[in-house]
Amino acid sequence: MSANHPTDGSAVDNKSKTINPHLFKLKILEYLKNNNYEDLILYVDSISNFTNKYELLEVKNLIVHLAVQVSPFKLISKLLSEENRLNLDINYQDVNGNTPLHLAVLNNRLDVVQLLLRDERVNDTLLNNDLKQPIGLASDNRMMELLQFERSKYVEKIASEFRRAFTEHDFAKLDEILSFQRNYELLDINGTDPETGDTVLHEFIRTNDIGMVRWILSHGGDPFKRDRRGKLPIDLVAKNNDTLRGIILESSKEQSVIDQNNGKIAGIQAPTNQGYLKKWTNFATGYKLRWFVLDSDGILTYYKSQDDTNNACRGSLNMKYAILHLDSSEKLKFEILGKGGVSFHLMGNHPVETNRWVWCLQGAIRYAKDKEREARRSIVEIKKTAFEEETMSASAKIDQMRTHSVSMEQSECQRPLQDYSAAANNNSDSKNSDASNEESHTPKADYYNDSDDEEDDEESEQDFAETIGASSGPYSKEISVLKSSFPVQLLTLKEILNNIKTNPQPELLHDIIEMSIKSVDTLSNEFTGYTELINKRDEKLIRIIRKQRGINELWINSIKQLENELVAKTTELETFETERKKIRKVLSRRFNPESSGIDSKLSDADDPSEALGESVASLNPNTSNIIQQDEELSKIFSEDVDSDDEFFDADDFSDDENEEADDTVALESEAELPLESTDSGTEVVTSTISVPEDQFKNPLQKKKTELLSGEGSFLGYEDPLRTELPVKDDDRPKVGLWGILKSMIGKDITKIALPVAFNEPTSMLQRLAEDLEYSVLLDKAATFEDSTLRLLYIATFASSPYASTVDRVAKPFNPLLGETFEYSRPDLGFRYLSEQVSHHPPISAMLTESVKWDYYGETFVKSAFTGRSFDVQPLGLCYVHLRPDHSQTEEIYTWKKISTSVVGIMLGNPTIDNYGELVIVNNQTGDEAHLTFKARGWRASSAYEMSGYIQDKDGVKKWAIGGHWNSKIYGKKIVGNNDTIGPLSAGVSGNDTSIAEDGSKFIIWQSYSRPNVPFHLTNYALTLNDLPGSLEQYLADSDSRLRPDQRAMENGQYESADELKRSVEEKQRASRKDREAQGIEYQPRFFEKVLHPLSNEYYWKYKGDYWNKRSSKNLPNADIF
Repeated sequence: MSANHPTDGSAVDNKSKTINPHLFKLKILEYLKNNNYEDLILYVDSISNFTNKYELLEVKNLIVHLAVQVSPFKLISKLLSEENRLNLDINYQDVNGNTPLHLAVLNNRLDVVQLLLRDERVNDTLLNNDLKQPIGLASDNRMMELLQFERSKYVEKIASEFRRAFTEHDFAKLDEILSFQRNYELLDINGTDPETGDTVLHEFIRTNDIGMVRWILSHGGDPFKRDRRGKLPIDLVAKNNDTLRGIILESSKEQSVIDQNNGKIAGIQAPTNQGYLKKWTNFATGYKLRWFVLDSDGILTYYKSQDDTNNACRGSLNMKYAILHLDSSEKLKFEILGKGGVSFHLMGNHPVETNRWVWCLQGAIRYAKDKEREARRSIVEIKKTAFEEETMSASAKIDQMRTHSVSMEQSECQRPLQDYSAAANNNSDSKNSDASNEESHTPKADYYNDSDDEEDDEESEQDFAETIGASSGPYSKEISVLKSSFPVQLLTLKEILNNIKTNPQPELLHDIIEMSIKSVDTLSNEFTGYTELINKRDEKLIRIIRKQRGINELWINSIKQLENELVAKTTELETFETERKKIRKVLSRRFNPESSGIDSKLSDADDPSEALGESVASLNPNTSNIIQQDEELSKIFSEDVDSDDEFFDADDFSDDENEEADDTVALESEAELPLESTDSGTEVVTSTISVPEDQFKNPLQKKKTELLSGEGSFLGYEDPLRTELPVKDDDRPKVGLWGILKSMIGKDITKIALPVAFNEPTSMLQRLAEDLEYSVLLDKAATFEDSTLRLLYIATFASSPYASTVDRVAKPFNPLLGETFEYSRPDLGFRYLSEQVSHHPPISAMLTESVKWDYYGETFVKSAFTGRSFDVQPLGLCYVHLRPDHSQTEEIYTWKKISTSVVGIMLGNPTIDNYGELVIVNNQTGDEAHLTFKARGWRASSAYEMSGYIQDKDGVKKWAIGGHWNSKIYGKKIVGNNDTIGPLSAGVSGNDTSIAEDGSKFIIWQSYSRPNVPFHLTNYALTLNDLPGSLEQYLADSDSRLRPDQRAMENGQYESADELKRSVEEKQRASRKDREAQGIEYQPRFFEKVLHPLSNEYYWKYKGDYWNKRSSKNLPNADIF
């Protein structure tokens, strides 16, 4: 016998004719690794010659398990194709319950997994000892996609055969298909056809096919499953067909014994589903694979992976408020729209999978909306007929329940057998998941949450590591095989040594030592090869990265060049525009020397045409000829007048504001400046106002005054307001912004980690408090009897916060979860409180209270960095409760803030722009304000423009409003039937604030002048982070003023601020992980999420206990800094 013969002395005891199972396994590993297929066959065939063949058969059954971990693809393919030679069970489960497919997935061998899935003998629904299918073990996105795609293809094929067997009445084929466990798990005999809404049972009852009906009912057909029209199978039986009726009734009795929840209530079940889908995350990373769960409450949640379901979900949508958007040109993609304009952009891996999710989501949406509608109807019915319900008979209630269940049944989600695209049954996946975990971590609220764009930095790095791991890149297959073979060989070697220790066999010691040494040598050589492959891969990746870096630099330089060209063209166009205006004015004076006289006559005359004739006639002949000769020229210059001039002329605004610059009050101390007054008694809002506690006009104001005074709202705010920062100059370290941001394109700006040098020493909670800088507008609004005039001033208040954004391009500090900020102004008569109530997504809740008004809302934004700009789109509503002097009831105003953008980043000249439509509604009177903030154009004169109108409940326009949101806003009453407004420059002298009934323009608001301080802060913003000793004793320990990194930043200690910023963020991450480990859901301390009775949307309601506890210095501790 040759030394290479597979039955040589190794591992063989010639006396007892036994073979050591561990050495047998090690020898098999050698053949598998070295691709010695024929020697492997001979060696395995020799098992029958030994007395311990049953022990060896256990090892033989694991050959495919070992092969998928250590063998090259060709050998594995040969093992599967020549199944008769070794008679191996491809679905055999080892001691851990793993099949070869489980192990191939665990070792991330994509080619082997695909080979196994395309073998019709494979069952990918088997569970291991951890109750996981192979797909539940996938850690790589490509692996997950492959498993889902191959499953969908298989289901499509087998469902088509199943349908064909139904059509041909091939009972043998039907039995054959369902006899395979994989088919039984994946196919649903009770699925509904998306076109007809029928199950196969409904279909064959319609054709009176008794034989097929018997077969369906005996193989799991549900006699209580309704079709899309709410019909039970028995409802379709002809009246004279007693035989078929009896079969169904008999099956119904058996069904009720098996499941007491079936019967006529069985259909009232919410659609559920779970599985992997690709979700659009952001521009930089595109679609990412996520684990989605649709629960019975109609909440669609998603997680990073199936194993991540133990942690909090990353996002959710309530189907009650959802809309499913489909594109007929897209077979894989679909979109779910939620409240507030948010959406999930999703993509399946196969049309079958996409169809399955679409049907299920459609059913869930119908179910949730039907349930909501039925609940509302029930409430109304109870109120109207409560006394009738007490006498309602039991049979009537059952009939009512049957009627109710119709709509519910229509929405049930099951996959059809009638269509080629039958999909996998939920049950097969549901066995893999921990139901209790999903239930405990599924949010039940009706609001949207999506944190894919808000993952922490370490999680994003983890995603990146997964993308470029050993499963991808050069030599990935070779590296993966070697990496997976090491633990298998070491484990086998360890088993041999442990066996010798417990069961010494001197006669086999030589063979064992020889084989062990050989195995160690093999491992050593393989590790050397593995190291060489890793080095080669790294070298190749470095070359690719360098090449890509060069491409990126070229792209960056090209974009910069284009941006510079755009700026040059813009500057040139602005110059031309300025010259055009000068020429226009010169020509106007040259050819219309008496135009001012004409204008005067036109304005005074009752008949404009008659006045025009008189004016022209009074001109000398030469002038008249000039006008006639240059009529065409005047026409040319008049053609380019912007249509927006019908309301406000931007040039006129610029002229007015330049002329009145000397009249603008420079703020030195806001608290000391009174309101400027005119003879008419109307006030210009250029300074501050306080409402004395003893001056209130109605019981509502009196009650609020007592509340503000009784809770010590202004304790600690006795000191004068500060007027400067600790640092005199902005000496922050100079860092290239574009160099940092270019790798962050597409990400949420609230989660971009920037050096502290890009911050300003304020928190986002404090920036939110800047909405109240011009709160005097609300005080003023409460004094008017006219509801539309009140709305005019509230609309101005909603526009005024944007003035403070000019030049404020530095980023505020992101609040930590649980961070708070309070701010009271005795001189302005209000108190303000805000709290960071959510981290994923970032949400800040706030409430401001004053004698005549309350203002509250939240910062809930959708933001992104596109490369050329930062874009922020607010999603939450703002509310104002106004208590007018001349009314006994409150008015509630609501609006949603406009979008904000920071442009010019690439050129190092960032500029703030605010744009969009702002609609404010008085929910009591029906009055509305419609404001348009124009996006910044290439003309300098078009920057900061806004215009709009106020209309009453009947849609009649009452007031016009316009100006520049960075400096001054005007108002004008619309008189007569003319609802358009011409240029407003005429008739305004100085700071004219009189509200004229004749339609003259007046000033509603003008911004305060800015102090010369770092970070371009306003006088108001200067006071926010001030921490006098009299105030500190009352503050919560979570107040933004006590945040160490922000305080260091304000003091100019930038390096220390950077270190402190990292420290507090790490502490926040550690706290979050501790809560997740303990299954604790974070609850804000001072606000709670409830449904608003007016808007029917969720908002953050103040719990009412902060100021009381503050006054007694008993605020709860929160160790967040």
